Amino acid sequence: MTSSDIAAWAQAIVGSVAIVVGAAVVRWQVKRGRRDLLVAEARRLDGLARLLVHLRDAAEEARAAKKKLQRFPLGHPAEPHARYVEVAHATANYPLENFEGEVAFEALLSARRVAREAEPLVNPEPELNVNPNFQATFEMYMRILNDQITLLRAEANRLIEGQLTRYTVEPSGIEKAEHAI
Repeated sequence: MTSSDIAAWAQAIVGSVAIVVGAAVVRWQVKRGRRDLLVAEARRLDGLARLLVHLRDAAEEARAAKKKLQRFPLGHPAEPHARYVEVAHATANYPLENFEGEVAFEALLSARRVAREAEPLVNPEPELNVNPNFQATFEMYMRILNDQITLLRAEANRLIEGQLTRYTVEPSGIEKAEHAI
C-alpha cells in the first residue's frame, strides 16, 4: 500500500468514527432535552398537587374552626376561613394553560369546583351542632381533593421514570413502523 492509500483508509476510518460519535451525541442531546421537558412537567404537576394539599388542609382547618366557641374575629389573618379564601382564590386563578395533560386539567377543574362548593361548609359562621349531611358532603369534597392529589403525584412519578402517562397517545401502526426503520 502506498502512503496515499494509507491516508485514504485513515481518513475513511476517522470519518466513520466521527459520524458514529456525532450521531451518538445528537441522540444523547435529544434524549436529554426530552428528559428535561418531562422533569419540568413533573414539577408543574407536583406544584399543583401541593396547592391542592394546601386547599384541603385549609378547608379542614376552617371546618374544624366552625365547631369552636372561641375563635378569631372575622377577617383576622389567622382566622382559618381567611386562609381558606386565600388558597381557594389562588386555585381559581391558577392558569389552565400551564398544563398539557388531562390529569392536571381535570385536577385543577375539580379543585376549583370543590373550593366553590365547599365554601358554605367552611365559612366562619358557627355550626355547633354539625349536620351529618353537611359533614358527609364535606368529607366527599376532601376525598375528591385527595384523589386528585394522588393522581397528580402518580402522573409526575410516571413522567420522571419515563413511563407512559395517562394522556400519552400510543403510537399507531404507521408510527410504529416509522420508529422501527
